[in-house]
Amino acid sequence: MGKVIGVINQKGGVGKTTATIELANTIAAKKKKVLVIDLDQQGNLTKYVGADTSVPTIFEVLQAEKPVNEAIQQCGRIDVIASSKELSRADKVFTEHDDIFLLKDVIEVVMDDYDVIFIDNGPARSTLLTMAYVAADYIVIPAEADDGSIDGVEEVYNDVIKNRQGKRPITSAKLAMLLLNRYENTIMHQNVKENLEEMSGRFEDHPIVVTIRKGIVATESKSFKQAIIDYDPKSNVSEDYQKAAKKLLKEVGVK
Repeated sequence: MGKVIGVINQKGGVGKTTATIELANTIAAKKKKVLVIDLDQQGNLTKYVGADTSVPTIFEVLQAEKPVNEAIQQCGRIDVIASSKELSRADKVFTEHDDIFLLKDVIEVVMDDYDVIFIDNGPARSTLLTMAYVAADYIVIPAEADDGSIDGVEEVYNDVIKNRQGKRPITSAKLAMLLLNRYENTIMHQNVKENLEEMSGRFEDHPIVVTIRKGIVATESKSFKQAIIDYDPKSNVSEDYQKAAKKLLKEVGVK
């Protein structure tokens, strides 16, 4: 049975999509079967992995217009379910309380086919984000060295606790990793890392903290629609993602 990992931060521009692509590809390179679901209406992951937009999307699957197996496409070493601009209508389309369980129901159909299933999310509270919380077993929170990004980490933690321990719990998801992107050996970045480590210490789940060094390959690889592990496997960024993927697999219990 696959482990479902939501990649979440309500602050935009912190590298959620990059983290999702790189962790997914690095884990797949370890001979694991990986599925990635693009739940962000902007569809950047769909674009960066070169997914075929004529194939049924996650929106059509959630609406039960298409079966999930028809929406899965192979993009390199990972499988992908593409995003759709129609996801922008999700808050108006999925209005019933039980709709928050739709993504979880979809994933359960294919869960046994994968070791890990990633969900890439948009940078805002929404019905789709609630669906991701419900479906996820674990959560990775990417961040960068700015106050808004760090505030986003706290917000995700508060959401998890509320959804997990409220009067009507809707998730059992645990925080697995705090991932600090574009890390540099500066006092500011070191302080942010220490801040994340302090947060992890007081968070109930004590997620691991990892850093991904800053590197131009993160941008260059996207233009070639390649994962960093393929574009420049010996780069600092690739090495950091390989270490992060290894730690994440251990944290979520995938051998």
